[in-house]
Amino acid sequence: MQKLFHRLALLSCLLFFSVSVLAQDDPLLLSEVSLTAHGNQQSTRQTGRNVWVIPGSLLSRSPVHSIDDLLRFIPGVEVQQRGPQGVQGDLLIRGGTFQQVLVLIDGVRLNDPLTGHFNAYIPIDPSEIDRIEILKGPAAAIWGSEAVGGVIHVFTKTFSEKRSPKKISLQSSIGTGAYQLWQAQVRAALQQKNDRFSLSANSRNSDGAPQRGTRGYFQLNTIQAAWQHDFQKGWKLKARTAWDGRDFGAQNFYTGFVSDTATEMVNSWWNHLQINKATNKGIWQADLSYKQTLDIYRFRPAAVANRNEMGLAQFQLRYQGGADHALQYQGGIQAFQRSIQSNDRGNHRIEQFSLFGTAHYQFNTEWNANGGLRATHDELYGTILIPQLSLSFSPAYHNFRFSAGRSFRDADFTERYNNYNKTSVSSGRIGNPSLSPEDAWQAEFGYDINIQKKFYLHTSIFYRDHKRLIDWVNTPYANMPRQINLIPTGNYALAKNVDRVKTIGWEADLQYRDSIGNGRLLAQLGILWLDNQAPNGGAGIYLNSHARFLMNGLVEYRIGKWSGSIGGLYKKRSAQTSSPLSTTLTPSYFLMNIKLVYTGRENRFAPYLQADNLFNTRYSDLLGAPMPGRWLSGGFQVTL
Repeated sequence: MQKLFHRLALLSCLLFFSVSVLAQDDPLLLSEVSLTAHGNQQSTRQTGRNVWVIPGSLLSRSPVHSIDDLLRFIPGVEVQQRGPQGVQGDLLIRGGTFQQVLVLIDGVRLNDPLTGHFNAYIPIDPSEIDRIEILKGPAAAIWGSEAVGGVIHVFTKTFSEKRSPKKISLQSSIGTGAYQLWQAQVRAALQQKNDRFSLSANSRNSDGAPQRGTRGYFQLNTIQAAWQHDFQKGWKLKARTAWDGRDFGAQNFYTGFVSDTATEMVNSWWNHLQINKATNKGIWQADLSYKQTLDIYRFRPAAVANRNEMGLAQFQLRYQGGADHALQYQGGIQAFQRSIQSNDRGNHRIEQFSLFGTAHYQFNTEWNANGGLRATHDELYGTILIPQLSLSFSPAYHNFRFSAGRSFRDADFTERYNNYNKTSVSSGRIGNPSLSPEDAWQAEFGYDINIQKKFYLHTSIFYRDHKRLIDWVNTPYANMPRQINLIPTGNYALAKNVDRVKTIGWEADLQYRDSIGNGRLLAQLGILWLDNQAPNGGAGIYLNSHARFLMNGLVEYRIGKWSGSIGGLYKKRSAQTSSPLSTTLTPSYFLMNIKLVYTGRENRFAPYLQADNLFNTRYSDLLGAPMPGRWLSGGFQVTL
């Protein structure tokens, strides 16, 4: 208690030197414009797709600490968390595996070449996020590999076309809580006639909840700087550099061994340069980016650490035309290079090149059609063609939609080369260099309704026929394709192409906003049901881990100076047990977070209290990696 008192006293002092801007928009109000569905700006009704748009203000007003914390309460999105408050979370949309969701920042892919476990490590401070668009279903024709289950697209404030009414803005928040939690955030933005600049930082640290012989500690830090300059004759230059550093306890994140007391450090450096040129007929856009990641994983203190250094270099050039006509189109090229230097996986480099094009045609005010085609050439498996088609019919406040397309996913370096460079491996997961890319055909029918901009309903039935799905499958030593560094008595899981997996599912996303009494209610709810069938067997670790039934959502009610929000989720999945760890993955669990905020005089002072896992539920999303129980925290926001 004495340490907590000292921290609260320090927080009070620091707040006199910090300011915060409290969002005034409705954080749960769906946007009616999407850039993600087909790569160019469209009304969501015209896309023929199920798109959910989250304003950035939702992050500061909801009972969450990080982006993946928020996403687990967004309809239709499943987050399998290994650690709390952004330590590590796997992103899933419409089942499948976590590598089948593509994450973008301002139109450029973020997915890490090493593993999909790092895809939620978004090196952008939440206060810099303008909005997040979630596209459900395939989008490989528009964005490329990994856009199988869907796309999560983060748009930042400094790169956006919106202009703030303030020339100078500052915002910050500070908080503390159980397990020696300490968190702070600050963002400064400057806007002039032709320039916009932002600098932001975020830090979240804790000793962590007790685990088996260790603690689930974490030290999570992000800092970014971004700049936009408007030149004459339609030229715009946008640039960002960002660093994300993480040091955390990783016990049983990747293994089921009793001897696992792992720690991990992941540092990533993100750089993005974008140039736009507007002409009378369209817009040219060029993006150049480079992501560098250093991962150091130590299984136990006496073990030699796995050291992995990854690089992701990307270039894309696109042209968009026909903005004022019934026909809108875009075309472009994309090239990227993935590389790794590792004492565990070896040194490798893979290059890929794509040509792509999309088109949108508006027949009349009610009928719209969208199509896309991508040709991708990869040095490992040659050339693949990816088509996509969607239709929408939108009479009045109804919207009927249909979409179908092909999608694919490349194996990451862990799936290809895990444990490949070691002298001897007694057990664990073994990579497979001969993996083929996943190949899936998907179709969906959907219906949306919008009643007086108060009630929204998106509902879809979808089907996916997935060939060569990549998963880890328990395999006897005798059947291992490479036995050089293995032992006959070892227990191994080999990365394999599962012959075929068929998925059918139904989802419903609801949102309601209205005045109730003297207050305002904002609520959203998602329901997802799906079923996977592997006719020839062979389903592996990750395919058996996702939820078969998921219900999640957020509720906020504001009255006077008080604001309360609740995030909840219920999931049902296949039960799993581990004899070595004497633990069980329960077939279902229910979780709730709450947050209470009081906004003082003239909206200048806003203390808050938050409770994660309010009902102290014992649960885990990964066998052997239990999540913390009830976790209380609090802090302050001040507006000057």
